[in-house]
Amino acid sequence: MYIAVKHKLKEKMRKRHVFYILMATLLFGCTGKPQETVQAEEKPQSTAVASQHPNAPKPRYEKGLLYENQNFASYIDEVKRGAGVISFTLEVNDRLDIWNLDDTKFGEIVMNEDLTYFTLNLPKKVIARKLIPENDFAAFEFDAEKPEPDAKYLFIYVNKEKRKVEKKGTHFAFTAWK
Repeated sequence: MYIAVKHKLKEKMRKRHVFYILMATLLFGCTGKPQETVQAEEKPQSTAVASQHPNAPKPRYEKGLLYENQNFASYIDEVKRGAGVISFTLEVNDRLDIWNLDDTKFGEIVMNEDLTYFTLNLPKKVIARKLIPENDFAAFEFDAEKPEPDAKYLFIYVNKEKRKVEKKGTHFAFTAWK
């Protein structure tokens, strides 16, 4: 019985020491000063400085950048265009051809057989609602007009301009703006 009491007493003393250490840390750690937010200072860059260093590396973050690899970059369109968003789903070897309104080809997206990546034939910089050509988290979303008015084409917005996609053989879903 004496050993059990002695053991409980030691345990109580340990807990008390831990409590005092925590209280001392809290007491010395809290100074009563409000926390200040530290922000990086932004300095405007003059055009003269920019033109003197054409080989200077670009900053990694660009406003609206959604996806980037060595050949392609997609940006979020900050302006809502059309009546809503069209989301395309691509199966193996499906091809999404995007046409200009004058029937010249703007570009294409093809899902390859090996399912590892998409083949893109698009401008190096694309502005759309959400364009990510990676199989694990692929997204092909564009601002668009309602799909009903035209029987042959869907009208989408890419690079801030109206373009068209043929409806036939295309898997898509339209969501209207709220």
